Amino acid sequence: MKVNFNNIQYEIIEISQEEYKKYRKQEDKATACEETDTTHGVFFGASHHYCNKIFIDKALPIDRKRKTLIHELAHCYISEYITHEEKQYNEEDVADIVANSYDIIENIINDYFK
Repeated sequence: MKVNFNNIQYEIIEISQEEYKKYRKQEDKATACEETDTTHGVFFGASHHYCNKIFIDKALPIDRKRKTLIHELAHCYISEYITHEEKQYNEEDVADIVANSYDIIENIINDYFK
């Protein structure tokens, strides 16, 4: 499924742990980023703003998958509507982000999990 944030299109992709780790290594190499250590731990989800993709572990139970997708969509909202910079947010900032992004994210979640 494809979604838009501020006219930037992201693709939501459900992928296995093994497929994601392989993809992540290839992307790190292609973008000349420091290689991510994918040998430890597991991922639930990840937002890749460089290629506009949101990855979700396809093996997650539906309730965890839903929560993870909400989390990743929040990253996309912040990146496309607020800032690309690392920033510290106070309680009022977080409340504003939640209030302003709620309808956008809820509509995407409802469409995705129909």
